[in-house]
Amino acid sequence: MKTFFKIVLVLFLGVNSLQAKTIKVSSQKGTSVEKLREAYKKAKKGDTVLIDVDVLFNQKEAHFLIDKEGVTFKGAKRADGKKFEVRKVHQKLNLFLLKVGFTTFENISFKNATNLLRIEAKDKTLSNITIKDCNFSNGRYTGIDFRGDFTNILVENTFFDDCKFSLQTMDSEVLKNFLVTKCTFKRGDHQISIDNAFAKTDAIDHANIVIDDCVFYVAARFNIALANTRNVIIQNNSRMDGGLQGYSQAIHIEHDTRDVLIKNNTMKNDVGNAIIIFSTGYTGHGNGRKIPDEEKIDFGSSNITLDGNTITSSKKNAIAIGYGRGFLKIKGNNHINSEEKIIGGYQTKNTMTFDIEPDVIMNDIKFKDIPKDKLKDFIFIKN
Repeated sequence: MKTFFKIVLVLFLGVNSLQAKTIKVSSQKGTSVEKLREAYKKAKKGDTVLIDVDVLFNQKEAHFLIDKEGVTFKGAKRADGKKFEVRKVHQKLNLFLLKVGFTTFENISFKNATNLLRIEAKDKTLSNITIKDCNFSNGRYTGIDFRGDFTNILVENTFFDDCKFSLQTMDSEVLKNFLVTKCTFKRGDHQISIDNAFAKTDAIDHANIVIDDCVFYVAARFNIALANTRNVIIQNNSRMDGGLQGYSQAIHIEHDTRDVLIKNNTMKNDVGNAIIIFSTGYTGHGNGRKIPDEEKIDFGSSNITLDGNTITSSKKNAIAIGYGRGFLKIKGNNHINSEEKIIGGYQTKNTMTFDIEPDVIMNDIKFKDIPKDKLKDFIFIKN
């Protein structure tokens, strides 16, 4: 009977599950970095590398490379409630470089490098990467940097502080099932940047990109920036505090981004616009060819839906339109306030149509109750 049960269990769980082991970093020899490398060297698919010491990379030590699938990196629990740190002495280059999928990071503090976790998908699509209960701080450029094509990504219950780009994707032609949930973002310039400027329009395959139930403290410029991205849901974020600079937004949408649902969020900007729907001035992340005004409409963003949000802009338009296309739909359960216009524009061309439901509240007045002769005080688009 015991032999039969064991055979059934192997068939149900798989051989790798029964053979999976936990390898403690502290049990290896050498410096903390050497211990981490040795623990990973011993790990096989399904194993867990348990980080139970702080790991410190000195100036001459190369980044930590992960190039075999199926390994989990997990920080051990500490009595003081803090997380074990992996950090660099000097804020230079990559801390971790991941080149494979099917990898999990859990309960680890990444600190003090140019890129804290760089994830590169070259000539292939990486799948099944999970980052949960981690901290990313003091990233001179990025906290988590996704480069290339990805599917089935989860970033959950993770804290970002003082990273220029807290979490970004770069030039992802394939980006599917990409979920950022229950995370907190503090300081930085772009807190989430999903920027696919070099992705070919006819090759883009984006679906189910979701930013859900997060908290965004004030940034230098943008809480969320989207460029050349499709099929995004931004929902249930309890606060989005916008940016400190004059040109800053809670949500920045540009470069032919399409099909964005913004639902049940509370957002504001005390300096700039709360939301901007825009074109782009230069190709290639602002470093390429300058786009003349007559072409900018071709790069305008389109098909944006607002559903159940509270939106406040203190000094500028709540929603600014620059070279909009497609539609902007504002459902009746939105509350939008601004000391300037609720919707304002400054573009030279605009082909975006507005579908504003009668019960939308604009500066404490329902849209249907605004006198026609006062409408320009609320919405004014100059073509």
